Amino acid sequence: MKPNARILDATAANRVMWKTRESDKVIWIDIENELTVKPDFIMDCTNTEFDDGQFHTIIFDPPHSFGRTKNTGQHQTPSQELQIEKWGRKGSYYGFDKYPTKRALLGFINKSQLEFQRILSDDGMLWFKWAEIHCTLDSILPFFKDWNIMLRIESHSSRAGAGETRTWWTSFMKKRTKSILCEGESR
Repeated sequence: MKPNARILDATAANRVMWKTRESDKVIWIDIENELTVKPDFIMDCTNTEFDDGQFHTIIFDPPHSFGRTKNTGQHQTPSQELQIEKWGRKGSYYGFDKYPTKRALLGFINKSQLEFQRILSDDGMLWFKWAEIHCTLDSILPFFKDWNIMLRIESHSSRAGAGETRTWWTSFMKKRTKSILCEGESR
């Protein structure tokens, strides 16, 4: 365990977006066990072993697509070499083989954000990356009803398949769930 780590990458994959791939301040987890860059822990982000409020920042870059191949229950993100071989470049893999249906993918996103509510500190930030392959960002945001949107950035648009794909970064803070008593109030 990294005792000074206050940042969690909950879906680390091969850490492609990270400039720093090693740090005692970051814990990288993923459910995938055959990655080129190994996570610190093989762990499902919907049900972690972390303490309540342990992290100040969580990065969540889930699969953005679904249903292209039969879901075998096996989770394996292609290595960077396989991504280049299949799609012509690394970083273009959208996780289409992880969830057979839109419902399954959205269920994963919902379970994940519930777990993040538990393990994120009250003043922490959740950074959510979403590529609009099959679902718009606006159709995903209702799952984050217990969060305040702090920032929403369109990071880029690209051609994917038949049309244009927009990718968004959205940062959230937890809505206060504990009531704050005013002076003189009693419980």
